[in-house]
Amino acid sequence: MTAKNKIRLQITLIYIFVLLMGFLLRNYETNKHYQWVIIFISIFEIAMICYITGKVDGEPLSSIGLRSGSITDIIHGIVLGIVLYLLYSVPVELFTNVSVTADYPLPFNEMPFLYTLLLISFVNKITDEVIFRGYIFTKLNQLLSSKWSVILISFLLIYVINLSKTLRFNGVNMYGAFITTVLYCYYLYSFSRKSIIPLIISDGLLIILRAGYGYIIWEAIYSFF
Repeated sequence: MTAKNKIRLQITLIYIFVLLMGFLLRNYETNKHYQWVIIFISIFEIAMICYITGKVDGEPLSSIGLRSGSITDIIHGIVLGIVLYLLYSVPVELFTNVSVTADYPLPFNEMPFLYTLLLISFVNKITDEVIFRGYIFTKLNQLLSSKWSVILISFLLIYVINLSKTLRFNGVNMYGAFITTVLYCYYLYSFSRKSIIPLIISDGLLIILRAGYGYIIWEAIYSFF
């Protein structure tokens, strides 16, 4: 088997497995242990990617963007999160009747909110970054010479995965997945370090901003006018 055929096979098998896990999660939505199932599957998928990278491919985890964090990563992550929030919220709220944020910020002193927001949503986002912007993005670049082909395929793969969890087509979600893919892939192409840590930080910030705390950014923008 040639190196490229091996990469194609690995991407296909990993994607099918993640897709099946998406359907499994959908069937567990009404189960009282649903949150723990998400956490278990997410940890398993991350461990699987790390094992394949280290043992099967014989490469360091840094090859898929899993590097130690730095102050620069934190700054980049914050900037990415704010830019992504604005790119996501401004067009949607201007041209549709759909609000991408909560009407009021959810209180941080409520444990159910902290548990759901930080433990469930964030773990799920970390898994997406490791699989799609870490492993699959890296492997697609080894297969394809066109950066836009990599970006388009990356977008389609991650959108279908998210679609499998809801089985509902949503134009707003599709737009969000597209701009997220373009911005994150552009970031990875622009910096030779190619760390996914800033992307994970950006995801965490975006979750908080979309929970209603984006009003802080809007107040800062309006203060200039």
